[in-house]
Amino acid sequence: MSDLLANDPTNIRLATMDEIDVLVELRVAMFEAMGHSKESLIPAIEPMREYFQQHLPTGAFRVWIAEYQGAPVASIGLVIHSIPPSPRNTRGEVAYIMNLITLPEYRRRGIARRLLLHVMDVARSEGIPKACLHASSEGRPLYEQLGFSISEDVPEMWRTLSP
Repeated sequence: MSDLLANDPTNIRLATMDEIDVLVELRVAMFEAMGHSKESLIPAIEPMREYFQQHLPTGAFRVWIAEYQGAPVASIGLVIHSIPPSPRNTRGEVAYIMNLITLPEYRRRGIARRLLLHVMDVARSEGIPKACLHASSEGRPLYEQLGFSISEDVPEMWRTLSP
């Protein structure tokens, strides 16, 4: 099937405060696609809603929605992190790309690629020198096609600090 959004850039737009429930639904769908059960996500739904309510108005977290025939079918989020400058990033800012999800029935149509390219263009236009993301196994091929790679010199490690 062809890319539904390729010829109509108006189908990608910033999410609004009125769409917080849609954003929560898309985020839940993302976690379900990564193997989480609906039941395991229930405790996170209200904190997700609160996060969006707090951070969308300030622009600290921005979300773009892709629509098909007026219905939201995909989304992507962006947070700009401020970090200490380094030789590889003298500006000290990183575009953290997150929450890229396309509903299952709309996958393999170029929608995720289009959203990712859009957000990378936004970050680039704001002068952000670096972008990072966490890749699911399903999303990794797309990210690699668009130039993302795992940095062997700065491997990221995680540890849970509370239950």
